[in-house]
Amino acid sequence: MKREKRVTTFIYLLILIISAVAVVMPLYMTILNSFKPYPEIAADITAFPIDFTWNNYIEAWTRLDFANSFKNTLIIAIFSNVGSVVFASMLGYWIVRHPNKFTNSVYFLIIAGMAIPFQGIMITYAKMIGLLNMGNHLMGVIVSNWVFSTPMSMFLTAGAVKSVPYEIEESARIDGCGPLKVYWQIVFPLIKGTIFTVACLNIIDYWNNYLMTQFILTKKDMRTIQIAMQSLFNEAFFAWDVALGAVSLSILPLFIFFIIAQKQVLDGVTAGAVKG
Repeated sequence: MKREKRVTTFIYLLILIISAVAVVMPLYMTILNSFKPYPEIAADITAFPIDFTWNNYIEAWTRLDFANSFKNTLIIAIFSNVGSVVFASMLGYWIVRHPNKFTNSVYFLIIAGMAIPFQGIMITYAKMIGLLNMGNHLMGVIVSNWVFSTPMSMFLTAGAVKSVPYEIEESARIDGCGPLKVYWQIVFPLIKGTIFTVACLNIIDYWNNYLMTQFILTKKDMRTIQIAMQSLFNEAFFAWDVALGAVSLSILPLFIFFIIAQKQVLDGVTAGAVKG
């Protein structure tokens, strides 16, 4: 019995190690080669840098206009996430706490939006953006993100609200809490773990979004990081040294965010379990 358990543990550990290597290796190779000049990259991508250099990052920062691109991307990511969390979570809460034919129909109609690929409505949506005069405005991308992230955000939030005992809300209402106060002071803290999960999923989409952002923001000074990177690759397809520096710069803010958010998600789940 003990031998079978050791074999099973070994197999699980082996699968875990292989999975970790498969995930970490591309990131490791990208960062490793971002500190090497092009001749060293061409010679051996697995070797450590001989002529360690920061020039790739300096060149990438300049050619990406990284400060401006980062500012645009950060504004879009923050306001898109805040709006998505507020609107979608409140919508999910209202639908769960007011079950009837209308809210059920609205729920399934919104959920159906997850099955529609953006490419299928891209041309129509581009015309709509033009009619609303929202082209080349960050707000156009932010509102679009609200629209397309609502189905998944609402779906996850609605599931979390179902796990919150309704008796807690009834007690709060007896004490004089209104609907908004009940949600933000009672329900929201109990589903904080799910909210942070929604925020993490959304931030990946917002930060890496290229297709929708590219046809809304066409001016050079409105570029996000992903649009600037695509432009850089088009201009210098074989400049892998600069390209790897650009990729490393683009993933660094997201990497820092997830280091911080991981602790917040775990704290939120623990707090929700204790309060529930």
